Amino acid sequence: MKILHTADWHLGNSIHSVDRTEEQKSFLDWLVQTINTEEIDALIVAGDVFDTYSPSNVAQQMYYSFLASLVNSSCKNVIIIGGNHDSGKLLEAPKDILNAINVKVVGRVENKEIEDMVFRLKGNKEGEEVICAAVPYMNELELRKYLTDEEKDNADTDERKFMDKTFTKVYGSFLEKAEEMAGGKDIPIIATGHLYAAGLEGRYEGVEKEEKTDDGVAVLDVVGNLGKVHIGCFPERFDYVALGHIHYMTRVAKQKRVMYSGSPFVMGYDDASVKHHVLVLDIGKEEEKRYVNPTPITVPEWIRFERIPGTKEEIVDRVKSLAAASKDNSSSGQESEKKLYLELYYNPEDGAYLHEQIESIELPEHIKIVSWNIKKSDNIHTASFGDYDIQSVQNISPEDVVRQLVLSKLTIPKEQAEKMTEEEISKYEEEEVNKYLPHFMKAFDEVAKEGNDEDN
Repeated sequence: MKILHTADWHLGNSIHSVDRTEEQKSFLDWLVQTINTEEIDALIVAGDVFDTYSPSNVAQQMYYSFLASLVNSSCKNVIIIGGNHDSGKLLEAPKDILNAINVKVVGRVENKEIEDMVFRLKGNKEGEEVICAAVPYMNELELRKYLTDEEKDNADTDERKFMDKTFTKVYGSFLEKAEEMAGGKDIPIIATGHLYAAGLEGRYEGVEKEEKTDDGVAVLDVVGNLGKVHIGCFPERFDYVALGHIHYMTRVAKQKRVMYSGSPFVMGYDDASVKHHVLVLDIGKEEEKRYVNPTPITVPEWIRFERIPGTKEEIVDRVKSLAAASKDNSSSGQESEKKLYLELYYNPEDGAYLHEQIESIELPEHIKIVSWNIKKSDNIHTASFGDYDIQSVQNISPEDVVRQLVLSKLTIPKEQAEKMTEEEISKYEEEEVNKYLPHFMKAFDEVAKEGNDEDN
């Protein structure tokens, strides 16, 4: 049986106001062609279908047109889960209609039994079947329901205990239902997830905490206790775990049975030079032993993004060379080139020179500079406040909110930080937080008191 694993489409996304509608439509058309060419039996979309909770009508139309186009394809099973960018309610709104064409959507776990999120997938050949545990993105409140009161207390002080205990219970519970559905038969069982796993390879290898890219975009969309999920949380009985949330293709703990497909699109200038993929899984048996072979397929580029870093001279030379190459191609009668959107990444002191020099370069119509990005200073930010959504903030104590806010604004000059030990830096941070904490807490208490008075 062949399954195509993809994720993180973020339909409706734009980079620096660049309209990506045609690019996204082209990908969905290409995906239908790939499904038919590869004779795919099932499609898994592992979350973040849309870029926002309230996607545009155009983004929704693309999505539903794509699903409708699969009716006459080789793909007879579709599993779609909600990601942290998706509205679970919106994804599930047409589920009765989608069920009629065998599209199973699990936008969220709220108000569902586990058996409602485990599905039997049938292949096009006689006897081919796979059971899929469709686990969507789960917020902290949903995860806490899997803990005892004692475990909840421990989780508040130990992030790894929280992650390991909750996700071990989540995936253990889903596996139990999947095995019940298998009825003792030796049927492949797979799962999905939309989360941040530990032990990644490549770009995020060794990253321990949420960081910011050079674009100022959160590299790791980690909120509250939702840190790393370790490989041991996924029972080995799962033949494959199809993950979403990380935007490039990578294995988890070097195991090909737990993988991120990555996004099919460039999601920021930091990953503009990275190839993007979908994964095709070949699931079967050989000499009575089951195997799963994930094979990446590179997604074509319909438009290009390029960051140009360097000295002011290097940046100007690169822009000039791009303009000259385009002029040469045009004069030789070559076909029109893909649209190219540039970001200039420069030192603060080079700004005036760059603007003057770049304005003198005649760029062809298909090349546009859409971002002038100044490099960070040599100050070390001790913490980042991050992009918390409303639900996540409700789960964070006022003390933690103040702490994150103060630390996000606190900087230590690089030359000073290099002379300090980790203990000295922690002590310095604590002293700075304690300067402001009493004043903020007083304000919190007054607001809470006013709210209670109104309720009474």
